Amino acid sequence: MSKIPNFITLCNAVCGIIAILLGNPILGAYLVLLAMILDTIDGAVARLLNVKSELGKQLDSLSDLISFGVAPAFLYYTLFSDTEALLACIFYILSGLFRLAKFNTEEYSSDFNGLPIPAAAGIVAGYVLLYAFDAPHSPDILPLVAIVIPAICMNIHMKFFSLKSGSILQNRQLWFVIFTTILTLIIDWHYGLLACFLAYLIVSFFGGVVRNVKSTS
Repeated sequence: MSKIPNFITLCNAVCGIIAILLGNPILGAYLVLLAMILDTIDGAVARLLNVKSELGKQLDSLSDLISFGVAPAFLYYTLFSDTEALLACIFYILSGLFRLAKFNTEEYSSDFNGLPIPAAAGIVAGYVLLYAFDAPHSPDILPLVAIVIPAICMNIHMKFFSLKSGSILQNRQLWFVIFTTILTLIIDWHYGLLACFLAYLIVSFFGGVVRNVKSTS
């Protein structure tokens, strides 16, 4: 029973590996999304079984680096294969690597310090999915913003809410993200994945701003 969470974690890594090897932006984005679901499940199963180990912690981070660091960056580069995209992808992967290493050395907290790498991957994969489906007309700078901003946010000193913090039913930030995602899916489902994690980024950012203002007043 104690090995079940580790098996789920390895399935997360498999999703990232397949996304990289196939190199298909659309299928790859869905595989990154599946990896996110598995990443959530393995933690829930570990808590349910009361299983916690250093091996599981390291496996989780290494799998996350593959599925949420390398895979989204590679999918992004398959669409925007120029020098700027290459540099942006390197920056994103290194930011994710540093974020995971920092997370492993920090004490447990109910909130995240910086944007979690799965959320950063959700923004990048969401943009990849949108662009691969419809290549929307946008400023030339927007593709770089879609990967550089999540990379920066992974290592900023700001709290991002977690499902582990407080009651889920009373978490207004979570309900804002859910409502925004559902509304976007109804309007145009192509934007759903991107809207979900952008909403998470925005609501956490403004929540941090409000906390900072209250603490200084």
